[in-house]
Amino acid sequence: MKKYHIADILTASRFFFTAIILVMTFTAAPAAWVLVVFAIGELTDAADGPAAIRWPYPDELEQSLLWRRQKVVFDIAADMALGISALIYVALHTYPFGMTLLVGALSIGTVTQLLVVFVLPSPDKSKFTKWLVLLRRAFLYIPAVISVAVMLLLKATVPGELTVEALSRSIALRVWVGIGLAIGAALFYLKRDRIVQVGRKKHKQNS
Repeated sequence: MKKYHIADILTASRFFFTAIILVMTFTAAPAAWVLVVFAIGELTDAADGPAAIRWPYPDELEQSLLWRRQKVVFDIAADMALGISALIYVALHTYPFGMTLLVGALSIGTVTQLLVVFVLPSPDKSKFTKWLVLLRRAFLYIPAVISVAVMLLLKATVPGELTVEALSRSIALRVWVGIGLAIGAALFYLKRDRIVQVGRKKHKQNS
């Protein structure tokens, strides 16, 4: 294995984590286990981009391998598979409003896609490209991924009825939140250059 394979392995691993979550869904596994698998899968999403930049493919391989020519499709498909598998678990095994989250996320995603692709045309992008670029964000990242993570976290750390009192008494919730904040701070530090670059690009577009 070469170093330039690392990014592909990280991306492909999300299909593996998807399969694990689906098995957990069918076996009604505890939410804490699903949360761990889902979190690891999301971390691979954060890591595959920097890995691809640090260890790029040789140009001749970049053009000869199908999954490299279609790397955007490969990445988005992996993200969607992981997110939708977690959504299904949340809908079936967390709270009564889990199904509402699933239906709501899919509805918001569908409306967003239809508006962007058909109502707001852009001459520099084909309809197919718009579907690929926006599909992941519309269905998962806004707002489903955060909602899924929160619902899994609550189900894993607050036994019984979900009340303010139960939340305040849950030591496990505080531990999980602390771990999440620590990981988030580390990712923010590691990807600070990219965050600044994106921010500058958006500022330039708006000015």
